[in-house]
Amino acid sequence: MSSAADSTLLSTLPARALLGRLLAVRISLIAGWAVGIAWLHWGLRIPMPLLPMGAVLLLMGMFSLTTAWRLRLDLPATQMEFLAHLLADLTAFAVLVFFSGGVTNPFVSLMLVPVVIAAISLRPRWVWLLATVAGGFYGLLLFYFQPLAMTDPIAAYGMHLGGMWFNFIVSAGLIAFFVTRMQAALRIRDQELSSLREKQLRDERIVALGTQAALAAHELATPLATIQTTAHELAREFANDPDIGDDCRLLEKQAQACKLILTQLAARARDGTPAAEPLDAWLATLVERWQVLRPEAHLTFTPPHDHRDFSPPEGLEQAILNVLNNAADASAHAVGLEAVADQKALTIDIFDRGPGFSPEQKAQAGRVSFSSKTGRGWGMGLALTHATLERVGGTLTLAERDGGGTRVHITLPWN
Repeated sequence: MSSAADSTLLSTLPARALLGRLLAVRISLIAGWAVGIAWLHWGLRIPMPLLPMGAVLLLMGMFSLTTAWRLRLDLPATQMEFLAHLLADLTAFAVLVFFSGGVTNPFVSLMLVPVVIAAISLRPRWVWLLATVAGGFYGLLLFYFQPLAMTDPIAAYGMHLGGMWFNFIVSAGLIAFFVTRMQAALRIRDQELSSLREKQLRDERIVALGTQAALAAHELATPLATIQTTAHELAREFANDPDIGDDCRLLEKQAQACKLILTQLAARARDGTPAAEPLDAWLATLVERWQVLRPEAHLTFTPPHDHRDFSPPEGLEQAILNVLNNAADASAHAVGLEAVADQKALTIDIFDRGPGFSPEQKAQAGRVSFSSKTGRGWGMGLALTHATLERVGGTLTLAERDGGGTRVHITLPWN
């Protein structure tokens, strides 16, 4: 890969998921070294080079503070940055081992911890680079180091064995800590990527459907005008026949409603943003238009009693009409709409007395297309509604209605 690719996000995880865990490991090692040096120097009376080792620990502490400040910025971590952190930790550790016995120090194998972390987090070439540096440090510590001033070889051997046991415990704990945290972060990342792919596929289907809808709207304009004219003429001709006359007038109203929808669709395509009008008046007009389209439905409407100017986001009207149609399909005799507006959001509840949904359907509602009844309702319309609300920062949730049925809760924040 190119050098530009090296600066891409490290495993696509944020800085807090990587540098934060590395910082925790670094702080643990600093504390462990400080306690070990103090125990050897003052507890066991083994002289330690306090000045150089204290300087290294101080530098590591300052580096940790800098890393903590950098994490507050919440910037993405890059491969090179994370590699630089691991190299700095490995170098500091090698210097501390140099002043405390070199390879005879039982904790020398802790130099493998940065290599393990790199193997989980970095690209192979950077892992091999870090492994080479660690091997080079180990080779140097075979020949160049300051031995501990211990006069009793038996006591030194016992301390070495005890140190090796404790080193194993510490190494296993550090590796387990970092690996398990990394696995958890990777699982979260995979879930986010899966949700993003699902949303992308859904949006692609919606865009394709929108293209087909625009083409259909263009083609429907002429036949709708013909239907409206014919229905008007038939209504006049059969004005004295209550049955046929009423049916013709209903047909004319529905053709007018369809023509209005096409006109609004064309206006949105040209202008993009509809004119603002009082919220209660806009919602009342929407409900009235829906009643013309669904005359068989019995709707109980509770308006929001809010006169603030409201410019509905693109697609919101159709989203609400979709939910109303679904409710009417489920139970045309008992459809309800309640709207409440406060300073933060507009909430709309649409409910019915239908058969309701299973927990699986509630979890998938709006994300996949399904239908609770063969041939009608709660399919692509709900997915379109969910996508529309998601685009403008709103939410849609399904809940059971008291006494049976479904309540669709729509929340739309004020801009």
